[in-house]
This record gives sequence, C-alpha cells and structure tokens, in this order.
Amino acid sequence: MNKPSEETAGSFSKPAANNKAAAVSLRKVAANRQNALKSTGPRTARGKAFSRRNAWKHGLFARELDDFVMNREDPSEYRELLDGLREQFRSVGSAEELEVERIAQCWWRLKRACRYENGVNRVAQGGVRTEVLEQAWYHGERECEKTTIKWLQDAQEVIEATGEIPEELKKRISTRVPNFDVIWTVLGAKAKKELNVSSHASALAPLIFNMAVRVLKQIPEWRFDSAWETAVAQRLIPNRKALDKLLRFETAVERMLGRALDRLERLQRRRLGEAGSCLP
Repeated sequence: MNKPSEETAGSFSKPAANNKAAAVSLRKVAANRQNALKSTGPRTARGKAFSRRNAWKHGLFARELDDFVMNREDPSEYRELLDGLREQFRSVGSAEELEVERIAQCWWRLKRACRYENGVNRVAQGGVRTEVLEQAWYHGERECEKTTIKWLQDAQEVIEATGEIPEELKKRISTRVPNFDVIWTVLGAKAKKELNVSSHASALAPLIFNMAVRVLKQIPEWRFDSAWETAVAQRLIPNRKALDKLLRFETAVERMLGRALDRLERLQRRRLGEAGSCLP
C-alpha cells in the first residue's frame, strides 16, 4: 500500500487540530457560564445604585442633568420611568435596551405635551379675574344687592315689629331680586325650625331679616364664582394655533412610540424563539 505523502498527511491532521480547538472553546464557554452563575452582582445599596446608573450614563438617548434643569424637569422622574420600563420589558442586549430607551423618551415627550397644554391654558386664564370684574353686569348687579340691603335695613324696625315686609317694599325688592318673596318664605320656614315654634310670630322677624341680609350679601359672590367658572371653562382647550401644534406633536410621538414597541417585540421574539409576543 502506498504511503501518503507529507502534504496529504498534513491535510488529514488539520481537522483533528480544529476539533481540539473547538472542544477547548466549548469547555471554556461552559466554564464561563458556571462562573457567571456564581456572580451575585452588587450586594450593597451603594453598589446597586452605581450599577443602576450604568445604562443611564452610557445609553444612546441618555440626557445630561443640565438639560433637565434647563427645562425645569426632575431627572430622577425620568430615571424612574426608564428603570420601570426596563423592569417591565426585561430588556436584554443593546438593541432591546435602545428600544426601551426610545419608549421612555416617547413617554417623556408626551408628558411635555401635557405641560405645554397646561402652560397655554395658564396664559389664557391670566386675565380671567380682570375680565370678570370689568363686566358691566357684575358691578351693576352688585350695586342692586347693596341697594336692596339698604332698603331692608331702613325698614328693619317695621319688619321686626310686624314680622312682615311692607308690600310696597316687597314689590321694589322683587324688581331687583327675582323670587325674593319665595326666598323670604323659605327663610321663614327655616327660622321656625331653628326656633322650634309652630306659628309665624314677630319673634321670627329678626332672624329672618338677618338671614335675608346674609343671602343678599352672598349673591354677588355666587354670581362672581359662576362667571369665573364660565370664563375658565372656555379656556380649558388651547387656542387653534396651539392646539394644532399640540395635536401634530402628540401624533408624531405616538407614532414613534408604536414603532419602538413593535421593534422591541420583534427583537424579543427573535431572541426567545417564540411565536407569540413576549411583551407584558
């Protein structure tokens, strides 16, 4: 039998060497895995806090503290949002980590959109009080209540003596305060209940009188509060220019958020080899 040449023999010896190297590499990988199992990670609070900031400092979308300060934002809130998303999505590897950071950025931008809307509304509401106070009806109606109170005070002795409002005065007051006779009747029933008497007596007149004066004094404040609520409610939606900007911004951010979620889901499916979504 012919002996193989040196060249031929050399060619047969190379696969054996490659197999040996492969076996060594596999043993090394297995040993590394076993050693990794022995690692518990940072144990102290300081070590955990330092480790927690690794991705924060080196992430693609990491922000400097000055950026948050300039925008009057709390960096710890953003860090909590990012850490919460990492824990929720259990990201593994750089690609998944970057998508989680993109998601955090999108949510942070949506929060800014809310701040923008609130800021626009605050500016719009800045002149509400002046606007309400300058309304002619407010000052005019307030003077009416003052005049009505003066009429009652002028007739106080007669009211307390008879327990009734003179008809002429009642007509005058009714022209300024609609349904004042109904108000007086309700106050009379309340006074009877408080004094625990069964019939309308002159003793009730002082109590009814004081109640009526208090009600008349409160009417302008009730009217002012109602006008204030109306004026504020009309400014809860931003003006057309600001609203258009806000809607376009939110639409763009929500589109980016949806794409980032889809990419993360595909990455995690590929990593875990699952047919279904592995997102929470």
